Amino acid sequence: MRKNILTVIIMAMCLVNIILSTVLIFVMVPASNKTAKLVNKVAQLIDLELESPENSIENLSVSDIETYLIDERLACRLKDSDGKEHYAVLYLSLSLNKTHNDYEELKPYLEQYENNIKEIVTDEFAKFTIDEAMEMKDKLKDQVLVRIQELFKSDFIINISFGNIMYQ
Repeated sequence: MRKNILTVIIMAMCLVNIILSTVLIFVMVPASNKTAKLVNKVAQLIDLELESPENSIENLSVSDIETYLIDERLACRLKDSDGKEHYAVLYLSLSLNKTHNDYEELKPYLEQYENNIKEIVTDEFAKFTIDEAMEMKDKLKDQVLVRIQELFKSDFIINISFGNIMYQ
Protein backbone atom coordinates (compact mmCIF):
# COMPACT_ATOMS: atom_id res chain seq x y z
CA MET A 1 0.00 0.00 0.00
CA ARG A 2 2.86 2.36 0.76
CA LYS A 3 4.34 1.79 -2.68
CA ASN A 4 1.07 2.81 -4.31
CA ILE A 5 0.84 6.03 -2.27
CA LEU A 6 4.46 6.90 -3.13
CA THR A 7 3.78 6.22 -6.79
CA VAL A 8 0.69 8.44 -6.71
CA ILE A 9 2.65 11.23 -4.97
CA ILE A 10 5.48 10.97 -7.50
CA MET A 11 3.02 11.03 -10.40
CA ALA A 12 1.25 14.06 -8.89
CA MET A 13 4.59 15.87 -8.46
CA CYS A 14 5.54 15.09 -12.07
CA LEU A 15 2.19 16.37 -13.29
CA VAL A 16 2.53 19.59 -11.24
CA ASN A 17 6.08 20.01 -12.57
CA ILE A 18 4.92 19.63 -16.18
CA ILE A 19 2.05 22.08 -15.66
CA LEU A 20 4.31 24.69 -14.01
CA SER A 21 6.98 24.27 -16.72
CA THR A 22 4.35 24.77 -19.42
CA VAL A 23 3.00 27.88 -17.73
CA LEU A 24 6.53 29.17 -17.28
CA ILE A 25 7.34 28.63 -20.94
CA PHE A 26 4.18 30.35 -22.18
CA VAL A 27 4.63 33.29 -19.79
CA MET A 28 8.39 33.84 -19.94
CA VAL A 29 9.30 33.15 -23.58
CA PRO A 30 7.08 35.86 -25.13
CA ALA A 31 8.25 38.38 -22.54
CA SER A 32 11.91 37.58 -23.20
CA ASN A 33 11.35 37.76 -26.97
CA LYS A 34 9.79 41.21 -26.60
CA THR A 35 12.72 42.30 -24.44
CA ALA A 36 15.22 41.01 -27.01
CA LYS A 37 13.43 42.88 -29.81
CA LEU A 38 13.41 46.08 -27.74
CA VAL A 39 17.13 45.78 -27.00
CA ASN A 40 17.85 45.23 -30.71
CA LYS A 41 15.82 48.30 -31.69
CA VAL A 42 17.59 50.47 -29.11
CA ALA A 43 20.98 49.19 -30.28
CA GLN A 44 20.10 50.04 -33.89
CA LEU A 45 18.99 53.54 -32.91
CA ILE A 46 22.20 54.13 -30.99
CA ASP A 47 24.26 52.95 -33.97
CA LEU A 48 22.37 55.33 -36.23
CA GLU A 49 23.06 58.25 -33.94
CA LEU A 50 26.75 57.47 -33.53
CA GLU A 51 27.53 57.00 -37.18
CA SER A 52 25.19 58.20 -39.85
CA PRO A 53 25.57 56.43 -43.20
CA GLU A 54 25.90 59.62 -45.23
CA ASN A 55 29.03 60.72 -43.32
CA SER A 56 30.54 57.29 -43.08
CA ILE A 57 34.12 56.94 -44.21
CA GLU A 58 33.31 53.70 -46.03
CA ASN A 59 30.83 55.52 -48.27
CA LEU A 60 33.32 58.18 -49.38
CA SER A 61 35.09 57.93 -52.67
CA VAL A 62 38.67 59.04 -53.08
CA SER A 63 37.52 62.13 -54.96
CA ASP A 64 35.54 63.22 -51.87
CA ILE A 65 38.64 63.26 -49.65
CA GLU A 66 41.10 66.12 -49.61
CA THR A 67 44.47 65.92 -47.91
CA TYR A 68 45.73 68.91 -45.97
CA LEU A 69 49.48 68.73 -45.36
CA ILE A 70 51.21 70.60 -42.57
CA ASP A 71 54.53 71.41 -44.21
CA GLU A 72 56.57 71.85 -41.07
CA ARG A 73 58.13 68.73 -39.62
CA LEU A 74 57.08 68.12 -36.01
CA ALA A 75 59.46 67.00 -33.30
CA CYS A 76 57.42 65.67 -30.38
CA ARG A 77 59.03 64.90 -27.08
CA LEU A 78 58.04 61.54 -25.64
CA LYS A 79 57.47 60.59 -22.02
CA ASP A 80 60.70 59.66 -20.20
CA SER A 81 61.11 55.92 -19.70
CA ASP A 82 64.80 55.18 -19.30
CA GLY A 83 66.36 58.47 -18.19
CA LYS A 84 67.02 59.60 -21.78
CA GLU A 85 65.10 62.12 -23.82
CA HIS A 86 63.28 60.57 -26.77
CA TYR A 87 61.55 62.30 -29.67
CA ALA A 88 59.18 61.38 -32.45
CA VAL A 89 59.84 63.31 -35.66
CA LEU A 90 57.05 63.30 -38.22
CA TYR A 91 55.04 65.05 -40.87
CA LEU A 92 51.34 65.49 -40.23
CA SER A 93 48.52 65.37 -42.74
CA LEU A 94 44.76 65.60 -42.28
CA SER A 95 42.15 63.91 -44.47
CA LEU A 96 39.11 66.11 -45.02
CA ASN A 97 35.64 65.05 -46.13
CA LYS A 98 34.74 67.45 -48.96
CA THR A 99 31.07 66.37 -48.86
CA HIS A 100 30.64 67.25 -45.17
CA ASN A 101 28.35 70.18 -44.36
CA ASP A 102 31.07 71.99 -42.38
CA TYR A 103 33.81 71.56 -44.98
CA GLU A 104 33.37 74.87 -46.84
CA GLU A 105 32.94 76.81 -43.61
CA LEU A 106 35.81 75.32 -41.59
CA LYS A 107 38.49 74.54 -44.20
CA PRO A 108 39.79 78.14 -44.27
CA TYR A 109 40.43 77.92 -40.52
CA LEU A 110 42.84 74.99 -40.84
CA GLU A 111 45.81 77.22 -41.61
CA GLN A 112 44.84 79.59 -38.81
CA TYR A 113 44.68 76.72 -36.29
CA GLU A 114 47.82 74.86 -37.42
CA ASN A 115 49.64 75.73 -34.21
CA ASN A 116 46.76 74.38 -32.14
CA ILE A 117 46.79 71.16 -34.17
CA LYS A 118 50.56 70.82 -33.71
CA GLU A 119 50.15 71.39 -29.98
CA ILE A 120 47.51 68.65 -29.79
CA VAL A 121 49.86 66.24 -31.55
CA THR A 122 52.81 67.07 -29.28
CA ASP A 123 50.61 66.84 -26.17
CA GLU A 124 49.37 63.38 -27.14
CA PHE A 125 52.86 62.12 -27.96
CA ALA A 126 54.09 63.42 -24.59
CA LYS A 127 51.74 60.93 -22.87
CA PHE A 128 53.57 57.92 -24.34
CA THR A 129 57.03 56.45 -23.92
CA ILE A 130 59.00 55.55 -27.03
CA ASP A 131 57.99 51.88 -26.79
CA GLU A 132 54.32 52.70 -26.22
CA ALA A 133 54.29 55.18 -29.11
CA MET A 134 55.69 52.57 -31.49
CA GLU A 135 53.26 49.87 -30.35
CA MET A 136 50.11 51.99 -30.02
CA LYS A 137 50.34 54.23 -33.07
CA ASP A 138 46.68 53.65 -33.97
CA LYS A 139 45.48 54.57 -30.47
CA LEU A 140 47.63 57.70 -30.60
CA LYS A 141 46.16 58.65 -33.99
CA ASP A 142 42.62 58.12 -32.67
CA GLN A 143 43.24 60.32 -29.65
CA VAL A 144 44.73 63.09 -31.79
CA LEU A 145 41.81 62.85 -34.25
CA VAL A 146 39.23 63.11 -31.46
CA ARG A 147 40.92 66.17 -29.98
CA ILE A 148 41.19 67.88 -33.37
CA GLN A 149 37.51 67.17 -34.05
CA GLU A 150 36.69 68.67 -30.63
CA LEU A 151 38.76 71.74 -31.50
CA PHE A 152 36.73 72.35 -34.67
CA LYS A 153 33.50 71.03 -33.12
CA SER A 154 32.99 69.02 -36.29
CA ASP A 155 33.96 65.69 -37.79
CA PHE A 156 34.81 66.95 -41.28
CA ILE A 157 38.37 65.81 -40.55
CA ILE A 158 38.04 62.06 -40.98
CA ASN A 159 41.62 60.85 -40.54
CA ILE A 160 45.12 61.92 -39.68
CA SER A 161 48.39 60.49 -40.89
CA PHE A 162 51.85 60.57 -39.41
CA GLY A 163 54.23 60.54 -42.36
CA ASN A 164 57.89 59.52 -42.26
CA ILE A 165 57.74 59.01 -38.50
CA MET A 166 61.10 58.43 -36.84
CA TYR A 167 61.77 57.77 -33.18
CA GLN A 168 65.00 59.01 -31.61
